[in-house]
Amino acid sequence: MGQRWTKKALEDLALEERARIGATPHVPLDLVSLTDEYGIPVYAISDLAEHGCSSEALGHFANEGSRKWSAALVRVGTGYFIVENCSHTSQRRRSNVAHEMAHVLLEHEFGKALFTDGGCRNLDPAMKKQEDQALALSAELLVPKTAAIKAAIANWSDDDVARHFDVSIEFARMRMNPSGARTIAQRFLAKQR
Repeated sequence: MGQRWTKKALEDLALEERARIGATPHVPLDLVSLTDEYGIPVYAISDLAEHGCSSEALGHFANEGSRKWSAALVRVGTGYFIVENCSHTSQRRRSNVAHEMAHVLLEHEFGKALFTDGGCRNLDPAMKKQEDQALALSAELLVPKTAAIKAAIANWSDDDVARHFDVSIEFARMRMNPSGARTIAQRFLAKQR
């Protein structure tokens, strides 16, 4: 059974990983630096054409299948690489790669490949737990709770947060509201008055 990850432990891990690559909590995460730190190359699915992936498969994932698959973490020997769906927006791609890196950082065990999205809807409890942990850590990596609270205190809109951290508006909304950042900021500002 894997390690029990509390919210606080995930927050700390995200800040530790950001610090490892020289990123403070209040700047956008440089995913290239993070993946390079761990020696994990990231390939767009379109890059697979030169390795024999059929144009039909590539077309499927670029068009009607684009909502069914986001990214995959693939094990090769003792290492990994990530394949991402390049038909997604750049913000969604950032989220996808951060999610796959979260699996690496959390040392999740899986077979040869771990897919994000389409194949993750009806998971067994152990895999669901891993997916929930990876989602929580990727959120902390992209928009740390401390940064979300600071943004809420500064009265940043979800659009402001999305632009600053280069995430989607939906992702920014998730970090600003369910994380409790706005509630914490309101309490802080009420005490200041």
